[in-house]
Amino acid sequence: MHAHDLAENTYRLFAALRDTRPLIHVVTNFVVMNQTANVLLALGASPMMSWAEDDAAYMSGVSDALCINTGTPVPDRISVMKSLMSLAGKREKPVVLDPVGAGAGPFRTDIARELCALAPAKIIRGNPSEICALAAGDSSTKGVDSGISPEQARAILTGHGRPDRNVDALPSGAIELLESASALVVSGKTDMILGQGKMVKIANGSQLMGAVTGTGCMLSAICTAFYAVAENGFDAAVAGVAVAGIAGELAADRVAGPGFFLPHFIDSLYALSEADIHQHLKAEVHCL
Repeated sequence: MHAHDLAENTYRLFAALRDTRPLIHVVTNFVVMNQTANVLLALGASPMMSWAEDDAAYMSGVSDALCINTGTPVPDRISVMKSLMSLAGKREKPVVLDPVGAGAGPFRTDIARELCALAPAKIIRGNPSEICALAAGDSSTKGVDSGISPEQARAILTGHGRPDRNVDALPSGAIELLESASALVVSGKTDMILGQGKMVKIANGSQLMGAVTGTGCMLSAICTAFYAVAENGFDAAVAGVAVAGIAGELAADRVAGPGFFLPHFIDSLYALSEADIHQHLKAEVHCL
């Protein structure tokens, strides 16, 4: 598959999303709930932000896909996350897991690993340190920021090289992680989407996306919306990363700084066209 084919497939999924308006159940952190809901609406999906244990079974039954974000890991929320992911796994419902802060101490890492064991067809999206912490546990984060580079993450996750001294057990752990997920999204200046034997690198986006709160969390929700209409998690992840990155570039062109970036990002998602996708997508396809 070439970049043109990726653009064609991305727009096909984008059109399907807008035609069907899937109901996306998002349990995310308190910091980004409002903007995540607005991003999903602009994209063409319908957000549902409930995290009550009492209606978990009902919400799981009516939603089209589930996004779980561990950014504010209070006990009640973690409990309902586990319930929802277990239900989604039984129903073979599309799931995206965003393991915020995995690697930043045993509390967050253990929660992320428990959730990672559920819903085997999920997409896992995080920064390089979070993804590698799930794969092996020896990587560390700086709060919720990445402590290693995407290229180091690629070496860790594929077993092609040993980028630091703490990776003795990483390749086998990475293989297990890839086998337990439909796709891994490693976010960075260049985003990487890894699947079984393949990888897509997408170089869209803007540095302003790192200057506002929650763009990674919003990306996870965007990937979830695409997973609701895609044939598989890898295609959904590629489309979600591509659309978010292109919208970020278009938004950055209209602002002088981060203050007005988010409203323009939402506007760019809302107005995104087939021509925008074909004109702006910067993607490379690789075999692992």
